[in-house]
Amino acid sequence: MQDEKKLDKILEKFYNRYNRYNTKVIKKLGNAIKEFDGIKPSDAHIIAQQLKYGTDIDELLNELSSINEKSIEELYTLLDEVAKENTEFAEIYSKAKNKEFISYEDNTQLQNIVNAIKIQTTGNMINITNTRAVGFTLKKDDRVIFKPLKRAYNDLIDEAVYNVSTGQENYQSAMRNVMKQLADSGVRINENKVKYKSDYTRRIDSAVRQNVLEGVRQVNIQVQQEVGELIGADGVEISAHSLCAEDHLDIQGMQFSNKQFERINDDLDRPIGTMNCRHFIFSI
Repeated sequence: MQDEKKLDKILEKFYNRYNRYNTKVIKKLGNAIKEFDGIKPSDAHIIAQQLKYGTDIDELLNELSSINEKSIEELYTLLDEVAKENTEFAEIYSKAKNKEFISYEDNTQLQNIVNAIKIQTTGNMINITNTRAVGFTLKKDDRVIFKPLKRAYNDLIDEAVYNVSTGQENYQSAMRNVMKQLADSGVRINENKVKYKSDYTRRIDSAVRQNVLEGVRQVNIQVQQEVGELIGADGVEISAHSLCAEDHLDIQGMQFSNKQFERINDDLDRPIGTMNCRHFIFSI
């Protein structure tokens, strides 16, 4: 995808969808806390049981599954469009070299490559519906721990009951502190439960946005390699984008022979097309 503004608009759409979900979850938790404001300690346990055995959290998890289904369907269409765009890019070069041009719709080999990338990219999005993978990072005893959404919700209610029952701390102050932690954390994905063997977590909206970008980038790279072989390309051109990081500033927008680019890219700590790089590689 060569149009940077178009790509940004697409990525923003995915980001906003999950950001709205993040806001909705935090509002739900905030509304649960409000149920305890000003009530008698004797009533706190009754309200807690009603909230815990309600359907709010299950509904939120089901909604996330629906959001994912819609996003995955759109992502499949997007990756096909990127592949088609990259294939059409080669038509003029194929004709110039008197080589047969095969459209993406008729190119089974390219379709298989793109389908493999689809499975890899959307697999991570499917996994985030795992109830143990979605939650918040909260502080406890000077440690930051990840709590799945349902556990975070139940612990939040238990803390509200405790503060109401003991009266040792101002209820509004205590709950305000908890809600601030939730808002600062945002709904997060525990990557250990999704793909990676680590305890690293990322906000769900940012994680999905990055996942979509990675899928687009991988389709671009793989299809361009196939196109390059088809037209007998002996070089590459690196796309250019605004706010380029310093390590790629002297490379973007440039053309290199295949051997030059391989040598330059191998010497980079952050090779082109990896580690949040937004550059695309085109065969020439």
